[in-house]
Amino acid sequence: MDINGRQQAALQLMEREGVDVLLVAPNELSRVDTIFHLTGYRPVGESLCVLSRTGAPTLVVTPEWEAERAKARAKGWTVQTAADLPDAISALFPKGLPSGKTGTVNLGKLPMAISKRLTEFAGGDVKKLDQKLEAALMPKTSIEIEHARRATAIGEKAFEQLLKIAHEGMAECDLAVQLKLYMEDLGADDNFFLLTASEHNRAVQPSSGRKLKKGDIILAEMTPTYHGQLSQICRTAVMGPIDPKLEEKYNLVVRAMMAGINTIRPGQRMGDVAKAIDDVLTAEGYGEYCHPPHIRRRGHGLGHGSNAPGDVAPSNDIILQEDMVFVVHPNQYLPETGYLLCGEPVRVTATGFEKLSKRTAWLASVPL
Repeated sequence: MDINGRQQAALQLMEREGVDVLLVAPNELSRVDTIFHLTGYRPVGESLCVLSRTGAPTLVVTPEWEAERAKARAKGWTVQTAADLPDAISALFPKGLPSGKTGTVNLGKLPMAISKRLTEFAGGDVKKLDQKLEAALMPKTSIEIEHARRATAIGEKAFEQLLKIAHEGMAECDLAVQLKLYMEDLGADDNFFLLTASEHNRAVQPSSGRKLKKGDIILAEMTPTYHGQLSQICRTAVMGPIDPKLEEKYNLVVRAMMAGINTIRPGQRMGDVAKAIDDVLTAEGYGEYCHPPHIRRRGHGLGHGSNAPGDVAPSNDIILQEDMVFVVHPNQYLPETGYLLCGEPVRVTATGFEKLSKRTAWLASVPL
C-alpha cells in the first residue's frame, strides 16, 4: 500500500458503509495523527480531510500560512486554507452535508468549540467511522517501511555508541542526552527514549542523575523517528563483567521473544504472539511474572499516523496483515535479576516476518 492506496481504502470503506462524504480530523488528544496517516501532512493547527465519492479529496488547513507546506506534503489532495475551520466546511457544502450519508472520524477530538459547530453542521444522523477507518488503513506504506528500517538502524548505532561512551561515574541523564543528540546527528527527527540503570531494576524509566557504577544493569529503550515513522529497539548492558546467571536469564527472555516473533505471519491473531512469549516463560516457572503488575504488554504498534495493530497482548484479537509494523519486546521482570529489556521491530511479510534490526538483542558488556 502507498499513500494513494490509503485514500482508495478509505473510499472503499465509504462505499461499504453507504457514506458519500467523510470528514476526518486529527486525534489531537494523542500523538496518533489520522490526517498525517492519510495524507502525509502533519497539521500544526485544526485541520480536516474531506473525502467524497464523487469529488476530489480536499484538505482544509489552518492557519492560512500553512498552505505551502500542506501542498508540498499532501500530494494528490486539493489544499484549502481557512481562518475558521467550520466556516470553511460550510462553504464547501452550501446545501449541507448529505443526510444519512455522512461519516466522521475524530470529530469529537477537536477543540470543543470547533467540534460542536462541525457536529451541528453534520447533523444527528452521521456515521462515526473512527475504528473502521483505522482498521482499513493499518498496513504501512513502502516509504514508511523504509523509514522504519532507517530509524531502526539509528537505534542500533546508538546502542553501539552507548557501549563506547558509558563509564563509571557518568550520570544516567548525561548518557541519555549524549545518545539522543547522537541519534539526531544520524537523522532522527524525534526520539522517545528511556534509559535507567541499577543492580536490580524494577522497571525501565526516564534517566536520573544517578551515577553509573560497576555491576549496574543498563536498560535502554530507544524509539527514534525518521521522517515521521517510529521504530524501537530494547537493549540491556552490564557495567563490567557479566554474571553467568544473569546471562542465562537474559538468554531465556530473548528465547521467549523469538518464540513470539516466529509466530508472526498474515492471518495470525496478534494475541497469539504474546501467548507464545508467555508460554516459554511459564514453562520455566515464571508464569506469575507474565501478568500485571510485572508486565502489561509484549510490544506495540509503531507510528505517529496510526499505532495499529495495537498492543502485543493476549487480549488483542486483531488479525495480522502484510506490511503491519510493530515491536515485540518481552521486557520481563525476573526475581533473580530484576527487569531485563530486549525488543525487535518487525514487519509482517506475505509469508512470515522481516526483523528490521540487523542484530538480535544480546546481553552486552561495557568495558571498565
